[in-house]
Amino acid sequence: MSGESLVHVRLVERLIVHVRQRHCPPRGLLLLVDHHVFGANRPLSISGFMPDLFASDLPATFEVLGEAKTPLDLETQRSARQISAFLDHLAVRPGSSFYLSVPAFSRARAEAFLCGLIRAEHRTVHVQVIDGV
Repeated sequence: MSGESLVHVRLVERLIVHVRQRHCPPRGLLLLVDHHVFGANRPLSISGFMPDLFASDLPATFEVLGEAKTPLDLETQRSARQISAFLDHLAVRPGSSFYLSVPAFSRARAEAFLCGLIRAEHRTVHVQVIDGV
């Protein structure tokens, strides 16, 4: 996360809060985040892309991936490839969720961008845009 903007850091922090509130399994939540508070406990790469957040219960019955995007990074080809890879990964995992954290004024753009990426096989994934900052 070194070199990330303050906006990006705040969006990642919003992801952490949202996932902790929404996903509270009885045995606890495994949470790996690309954030300085988590130290080396960072998500693993998925198809060459590291998500900002990975969460799961143990034993795993669901997975959650989260990504934070600033307005300048939202609609890039890299972001499209990255989010598509994350959705592909989650599509074969029942009960999975993907959260995209963006500034409030980017919410409509983010929802439209996601709609353009979601394919039929992704329909089983709970996808949500959350706004923050």
